[in-house]
Amino acid sequence: NTSTTTPPSTLTIGGDLFVGSGSSNGHITASGNIDVSGDIFNTTAVQMTNSSSVVNTFSTSSHKTCKYLLQVTSGSHIQSSEMLVMLSASAVHNTEYAQINTINLVDFSSTVSASNVQLIASSSFISCSVKFIRTLI
Repeated sequence: NTSTTTPPSTLTIGGDLFVGSGSSNGHITASGNIDVSGDIFNTTAVQMTNSSSVVNTFSTSSHKTCKYLLQVTSGSHIQSSEMLVMLSASAVHNTEYAQINTINLVDFSSTVSASNVQLIASSSFISCSVKFIRTLI
């Protein structure tokens, strides 16, 4: 049984808005402008457990380009950069740019595995924490 209602022209929420639960991903779809007063937090954190770790993946059937904003920390050291990853046919290309750091902690690369593009972090510092925000096209 389904019903259709006309949504209000303004939605006001006096607190947090959560979409989805547990391990499922929720989505909010909006058309028009979205005005935000305050910060938007959309950060994913991955703790490296060996010298080469898959940090993130995305589907080759859904997306061809990804932009990452990356932050790596280990103790008092920090590294920040942006990275573009592009899938062309079955080959993946990437470039990391705008890197600033106190010491080079991680080298990023990308590869195709099955039907996913993988972002890989390689480091001699095993205890690195990688945080990122990604935009998929």
